[in-house]
Order: sequence, then structure tokens, then C-alpha cells
Amino acid sequence: MRLRRSLIGGLIGLSAITAGLLAPTAAFAATASPAASTVSTAAVCTDGHWPLAVQGVPTLWHAGARAGDYIWHDANGWHLRVTHATTSKVVFSGRITSSAPMTATAIRLEGSDTMALSADKLTLTYRFYNYGRVDGIDFKTACARRLAFSGSLNGVKLPIGRIWIGHGNHHPLQNPFAVTRVS
Repeated sequence: MRLRRSLIGGLIGLSAITAGLLAPTAAFAATASPAASTVSTAAVCTDGHWPLAVQGVPTLWHAGARAGDYIWHDANGWHLRVTHATTSKVVFSGRITSSAPMTATAIRLEGSDTMALSADKLTLTYRFYNYGRVDGIDFKTACARRLAFSGSLNGVKLPIGRIWIGHGNHHPLQNPFAVTRVS
């Protein structure tokens, strides 16, 4: 009987010590969790995913390929590349608008090529002087629901046959065109 009382007393004491140690941790977790959940919610888009048709590098894409815009999405974000088959100067220009802020990185720009992100980070404009090599932009959106693209070649709106999207080399129905997340 004494042994049982000793064990019960020891368990009650251990429980009290454990509760005393865990109480500050629980209080910290309670105060830290709103911030932690805000960070994790902001990092993960819960409003659908980009359509399968925009996923993966267009198979026709390579430096010196047919003149036009090559656009795709992958685990690293969105990508726009331009090129053409000769070494003569061709000017690609365009605009990408997003329903949420973007970040962008220039890819292989040189000389007088320009890329600009608006102050609200919703509009990305570019003008690339291309000599048959590669110019482009990599960009990410902050969980945008919709992106709109428009492109020109030497000041003339690109025909839809000169815009390749995703691994399947899809062409949009029009220029400008938009991509919307799907549920």
C-alpha cells in the first residue's frame, strides 16, 4: 500500500513539474501562432493552381528558334523568353499584369534592353533588342488569381502563332491573353 501511495505521489509531483514547464511554452505558442499562421498562409496559395496547359518549358524553345514569346510556369514561378532565327535586330516588347504583386528577375539582358516593374508591382513591362540570342524574365506572383500578357514584335502585336505557352506549345486564342487559376 505504501508503495502504491509513493508511486501515485511521485506521478502527481511529476505531473505538476511537467505542467509548470509546459505552461510557458503553451503561452508562447498561443501568442506566436497567429504570426506563424500568417506567414504560412501567405506562402501557400489556397485559391487553386495554374492550368496544366501553362506548365513546363515549351518543347520548341531554344536560342535561335522561331521569333516570338515563349511562356511557361514551373515550380520556380513564371518564365518569359524571346528569340529569333537571325542575328539581325528585332525588338520584342510587352506587358504582364497581375492581380497580385510580382517580383521579377532579368535573364540575359544586355545593352539597351529594359524591364520595369510598376510601383504597385502589378505591371511588368519589357523592351528587348534581340539579335537571335536569348532575352527574358523570370517572375513570381504573390498568389495572383489572374495574369494578363500582351506582346509585340517590332511594334506590331504578335500574332498568336508566335506565342508558345507551356510544354505543349499551346497558342493563346488572342493577343493580349489571360491565364486564370483553376480550382
